[in-house]
Amino acid sequence: MPVVFTRAAAGTLLLLGVLARPAASIAAEPQPSADTADAAAPCTPPPAGAALTLAQARLDALRCNRTIMAARRGVEASQADVQIASQRPNPVLSLGVENINPHAGVGAGNLRSKTVDSTLRVDQLIETANKGNLRVDAARKASAAAGEAVQAVVAQQTALVEQAFFEALVSQERVAVLRETLALYERTRQASETRLKAGDVARADVNKLQLDVLRAQSDMRQAMTDHYSDKAALAQAMGVPGTLSDNRLVADWPALDTPAPQPDPYLLEHRPDVTAAEARLAAAAASRDLARAGRVPDVTIGAQAEHYPVSPTNSYGSGNSFGVFLSIPLFVRHRNGGEARRAEVDYYAALDDRNRVMLEAGNEIDRLRSQLDTARQSLRQMRDEVLPAAESVAGSAEFAYSKGATGVLDLLDARRALRQTRLDAVEAQGAYAKALSAYRAALQTSKTSKTSATTGAPVASQVP
Repeated sequence: MPVVFTRAAAGTLLLLGVLARPAASIAAEPQPSADTADAAAPCTPPPAGAALTLAQARLDALRCNRTIMAARRGVEASQADVQIASQRPNPVLSLGVENINPHAGVGAGNLRSKTVDSTLRVDQLIETANKGNLRVDAARKASAAAGEAVQAVVAQQTALVEQAFFEALVSQERVAVLRETLALYERTRQASETRLKAGDVARADVNKLQLDVLRAQSDMRQAMTDHYSDKAALAQAMGVPGTLSDNRLVADWPALDTPAPQPDPYLLEHRPDVTAAEARLAAAAASRDLARAGRVPDVTIGAQAEHYPVSPTNSYGSGNSFGVFLSIPLFVRHRNGGEARRAEVDYYAALDDRNRVMLEAGNEIDRLRSQLDTARQSLRQMRDEVLPAAESVAGSAEFAYSKGATGVLDLLDARRALRQTRLDAVEAQGAYAKALSAYRAALQTSKTSKTSATTGAPVASQVP
């Protein structure tokens, strides 16, 4: 194609294209974050036979929980969106040839002497109304919202892991109580068989003991099934493969005197879910400003170099010529009002969501505090009053039966009551542990607390 220009003209056009690109569009390559490196590590279950602690379950969840990993991917995507938003429009290079007359031909000589009108043009879109900076600001605030959302997801998922851990621990303790009960029944059965041979007890009493043993064995099998199911749910919450069937949970029960911080306005305003809602509101406000700026038209500037030589067959050639252009879209049908209206609606939707999250957060803290107080009182009463009384009654029944002062029915009733009381004590311990875990999770605050909207002063992070 015979497109020919002087070196000066070509250099001028290329320089225009380079200068039209702002420095902000040259973004650095994204570096892998620490979270990404942690997520790349293999997620494997604990070794067979190893004990699993609550702290280890939390660490595995932070590394392997699929919901947390997805939230972190969202942050990486939002960081890429910031890079995309910082990229300004590229210049457009156009090459063209016209005025080719097939009857007259293009003439003799080298390419530069051919009788054709060749054009080289560079166009650059210039964004007005600060659209570029507004777009970057909206992307950065959206990325900040994604970061706050990760903290909310981490708090939620680790709380679920703690709940699953304590649920599995309760079922493990239930199995231990039933195993001890079975051992006691076995010793009594052997003693009863000996007394039966000596004529001290009737065959009917031995049969009643045997019937209770069978019932206890059935309860034991059901408890073991529930425990395996609870451990599988724990593995699912942690994000590790397998069911943890070969792992024993360490009984890391919280003490009754474990302090529980009182809620205050700071905790409510800086919970991860609240700060995430605030960040989404700020991102919606930035997007609204960007949409409003869309009502101002952008302009396109261009520069052109043209070469149209004169020849014996073309006396109208202009030689080398240059031109500049300015293009402005005409807002005769619309002024991007629909985009601005949608952004306005999205802003108020984010505002409603922020208010909803704050309301639910306050209600949740009050509800969980009430549940914690009730669970603490129930566990204290169970430990200090109910369980000692049941053990005393069962001990008296065992002694009386061994001396022949009572029948087997009184012994069985006392044992059933003690077994049920021990199981209730385990349930009370689990209810207290889960209530304390849920309450402390509800009081967590963001590690990147937003600056005050009124003073602009940074707020320190606080995690109870």
